[in-house]
Amino acid sequence: MNTMAPTLTRRTVLGSIAALALVGAVAADPVALRSIPLRGARRVRIEVSGLPLFVSSHGARSGSVRLRLLYTSARSPSIESYHHGGWLDLTAIAAGNSVIPFVSANPTHLDVAVPAALPMQIHGFTGKISVADPGANVAVDNGTGAIVVTGARAGVDLAAESGNVRATLASGWRPSTVRLETGEGNVVLHVPANFRGHVVLGAAAGTTSDPLLPSARHAAAPFVWLYSGKGNVAIVVDHS
Repeated sequence: MNTMAPTLTRRTVLGSIAALALVGAVAADPVALRSIPLRGARRVRIEVSGLPLFVSSHGARSGSVRLRLLYTSARSPSIESYHHGGWLDLTAIAAGNSVIPFVSANPTHLDVAVPAALPMQIHGFTGKISVADPGANVAVDNGTGAIVVTGARAGVDLAAESGNVRATLASGWRPSTVRLETGEGNVVLHVPANFRGHVVLGAAAGTTSDPLLPSARHAAAPFVWLYSGKGNVAIVVDHS
């Protein structure tokens, strides 16, 4: 008597159901759009929990912050905002359990469009945080997850407990303090060919790579600090 056939059939059917559920969920991901007026706020603070975050000045409108959220759970993640002392504060928290088997309840991602001239502070707990083309100072701290900042034109302050940290300074970068640090992960700083700074690199349990000439590395300012507790630290010079 062959007892394997029913078991395989059941597994095949369950796998097909799961696949169909996943395809259906991805195809029908709800999208939440929101525009939040600045009302005189001159800085933006974002706190995220349980979802990847992408922040950019692309598509931003003067006088407001725009949010675009894709999620797979039955309930939309909670997004709250309030104004306080010149700050616009945004909080985004992932929703509860998904009603679809084998499908994560976490949102696919949250996109935030912020006017380039506004300084930003971002606090995360889990999930990747990406920031593109910030025109003002940006500070990001994250629990577990990578931090990536590209096209920075001012100060950059990035710290993760566990996750890779990477930043790229734009060719028009205004000399400002740079700090990239992680407890566990790699740290990489891309700099333009004309970069100058007072650079300090540290890797407690990894390697360091610094191709800068002494004149570029030992300038009086700005201060540049790169450190990893368990990982490698590198500077890359972009000649393009």
